[in-house]
Amino acid sequence: MTVRTLLGRDHHALGEIAIDALDRAALAISLGGASKVYAHTDPNEDAALLVSGAGGLLVAVADGHGGADAAEIALGSLTPRAEQWTAGPRRELAWRDEAIAALLDANRTIREAAARGGRRLSRTTLAFALIREGDPWIRFASIGDSHVFHVTPEGALDLARAKEHDAGHPPSDGTYFLGFGDETEAGLADKAHVGSEPLPRTLAVVLATDGLSERGVGVDEPEDVVAMRTREATSAQGPPAIALARGVADAAVSAQRRRRSGDNVAVAAVWFGEHGD
Repeated sequence: MTVRTLLGRDHHALGEIAIDALDRAALAISLGGASKVYAHTDPNEDAALLVSGAGGLLVAVADGHGGADAAEIALGSLTPRAEQWTAGPRRELAWRDEAIAALLDANRTIREAAARGGRRLSRTTLAFALIREGDPWIRFASIGDSHVFHVTPEGALDLARAKEHDAGHPPSDGTYFLGFGDETEAGLADKAHVGSEPLPRTLAVVLATDGLSERGVGVDEPEDVVAMRTREATSAQGPPAIALARGVADAAVSAQRRRRSGDNVAVAAVWFGEHGD
């Protein structure tokens, strides 16, 4: 079992992109392409995770708010479950139940850390995707405005379009977060995107925080950008997963530099081959 992480607290150089990779998966993280023009707590509050086992792999990204704590805690909470999911041999998986339970655990862990003296206002988005050996489905889950792009020859589709918070209990910026309050399974099931997407004909799966897509900060058409960077990765020198993760992060950083408005960005990419092998 191998676990790799990229944590925003370790990456504070404007414009630089850090990479970590294993086999057909890669992570990328950046402080961003320009300084943030909004109030924030830590310079870089994003994080990315890769867990690889004998039976598959999981990738995840988290976009922290009010400090990096919640993003790191969420990925730490997810890791033991990811290790179970990716251990072989493959077992039957009630994915929706398991994914919601993972989100519930992450939310509880963040809240408990805050109660013990951690940052009370720290909260996070969380998106993850699971690919298992012999399983013809890509399993995914997301809460908040981070993305899960499924790339096929037809293009890229964001499987995790953000759900707006209900008008009765809106958070400060209209997005659901883990750590914002106590949760139930039913509540998280209503707020999160959880599903399974057919694996055949998949070129890549790409996760990204909203540093890629934030209006006035990132790119205007994130799905088109991810599809283009996937095509470019097919002919890149070196591992295509690295080229793809770096390419998506670079698109975000470049857009932020042009707009002179920055945000952190974390990316995770899984490569399946030019023809969706």
